[in-house]
Amino acid sequence: MATNINQFIFTRTAPKKKLEVIENLSQSELLSITYATVLRIIKEAGLGDTNKTRCKFKTLFLSGATNNWNSKVRNIYNSKKDEVYLSVYIQGDDTDTDVSYKLREFLDNRYEKQCLGHLEELFSNGYEHKVPANYDREDRARVIKAILVAYIENKYPDKLKTA
Repeated sequence: MATNINQFIFTRTAPKKKLEVIENLSQSELLSITYATVLRIIKEAGLGDTNKTRCKFKTLFLSGATNNWNSKVRNIYNSKKDEVYLSVYIQGDDTDTDVSYKLREFLDNRYEKQCLGHLEELFSNGYEHKVPANYDREDRARVIKAILVAYIENKYPDKLKTA
């Protein structure tokens, strides 16, 4: 039975059960997540200043959201009204950098590989080299799984503690 993660994640199910379901989701089920779902996740579980009416900046920190090569998604954040970005750390041979990438474009499943940014390295012989941060469908599913796990862990920290 296929699980609609956009509905299941907000149901009144025990957090431990939600984590079990998230771990067993297929790649296509993970990639079926919608932008509205991620926006709701960051609004409910993101860390930030919520007491001010004008400033609704929220950040959700991730772990395990990598492409298993040269980059990782450190967090997701909203900077403008209902606009969510990924903060991507890219590491090269001699240098590293952080770039921001729009979540709407990341969730676009038309592309097999997506370049979330690149790093320009200049070697001592004058040769310039661009190091891309490519994410294929498997890598994007790993990032979405990290977002869902971070949501559960931040939303229900007391219920996940084991005695």
